[in-house]
Amino acid sequence: MRSLPATLPILFVCEISFLLGHGLIMTLLGVRMSMEGFPSHMAGLLMSSFSLGFVVGSYLLEKRIRHVGHIRVFAACAGILAVTAMLHGLWVNPWAWLAWRLLGGIATAGMLMVMESWVSGESTNDNRGRVLAIYMILSTLSLAGGQWMLNLADPAGPALFSLVGMLFALALVPLSIVRIHGPRQTHDIQPQKIRLKALFKRAPVGLVGAFTAGLMVQSFFAMTPFYGQEIGLSTGETARFMAITTMVALFAQWGLGRLSDRIDRRKVILGMAVVMTISGALVSMLVRIDFWLLVLVACFHTAMLHTLYALSLAHTNDWLEPGEIVAANAKLMIWYGIGSIIGPFSASLVMQLLGPDGLWVFLGGASLTLALFVALRLRRRPGVPVEEVEQEPFVAVPTLETPHFTELDPRLEPTQLEFHFEERGDEEEHEEKVREEAA
Repeated sequence: MRSLPATLPILFVCEISFLLGHGLIMTLLGVRMSMEGFPSHMAGLLMSSFSLGFVVGSYLLEKRIRHVGHIRVFAACAGILAVTAMLHGLWVNPWAWLAWRLLGGIATAGMLMVMESWVSGESTNDNRGRVLAIYMILSTLSLAGGQWMLNLADPAGPALFSLVGMLFALALVPLSIVRIHGPRQTHDIQPQKIRLKALFKRAPVGLVGAFTAGLMVQSFFAMTPFYGQEIGLSTGETARFMAITTMVALFAQWGLGRLSDRIDRRKVILGMAVVMTISGALVSMLVRIDFWLLVLVACFHTAMLHTLYALSLAHTNDWLEPGEIVAANAKLMIWYGIGSIIGPFSASLVMQLLGPDGLWVFLGGASLTLALFVALRLRRRPGVPVEEVEQEPFVAVPTLETPHFTELDPRLEPTQLEFHFEERGDEEEHEEKVREEAA
């Protein structure tokens, strides 16, 4: 930490408080919806609304950051999250919760956008790999820690929602009491455009893998707490299940990523999809036998699940020119976001039809479809030796839903937002307006 820029440790403290609250509310909502008797399709719709808000916030709040700066947007989003978290406990109504989750998704996008663009702006190619590793470890541990906090109070009452609001509010304190500046500016790159059709033609497995990752990851986070309550797990068991299955991602990304640096990444993705299909089928059988056996098999599933997007991203980047990486990554995240909107509601419909085990039927079906697609692509375009493809080294990324962590990628110097706090003349404002209209 001492070797990092002075602002980053302060920002990491904010990150811990924010993600503790985020991890807690993700699990708490699923548990509470089951206790309140919400139908599974409503639970899925609520979680899909969060993903929709997240996608909307990713587009809307970037402009606000340019206009008012990182710290103000961070403060506004943290305040919105704190208020909406406590409103969940004060007004228990599925339609009201739909609005709170939409606002929460928008604010979460803003928080993550601020943190990751800030970290990117404060790091260089010399230390970006180390900074990304710290960011990823803190993200995973904080999310898991938040899920453990479900045991601190009765989820049937408002206390845990208030605790979530406190954690979001506390994320403001380090930035408020320390004299701190926003991220410094770095060298900009001019990314080349790439059409979706051209991207699919070059790396179809990467694009489909990103969509499937959004479909499955958000379904897992949204519906697993609800599933745990429906099959009779206690609140403590549900918290342990979510925390442990989230923690395995910390180790799985590095191992699977290093393996994919040595062989065709599509073969690794195919193997992961097969493991998810088999483990998803086994989870449904083991749930009534032993809790820890259930956790063990589920860990195999989530280890693959939380690594899928990172490998899809790495595979896509292998087939891109350096200038195309930024534009292509943005398209992958759009499809990840579309999957994250569709996934929870679709999973909830399957659960309504088949019962709680429908969640694993949905996840297993999605991974089986991915496996068949990758196998088909391997037959059509056989594997090329790694040295001929010139694979980029794998870079692990946080498992939290976010469209901005590729800015931290140590393989490229990222595009950094520029912020002008001085008063500008009329001529300069006119030139900017012309550029925006031309874009």
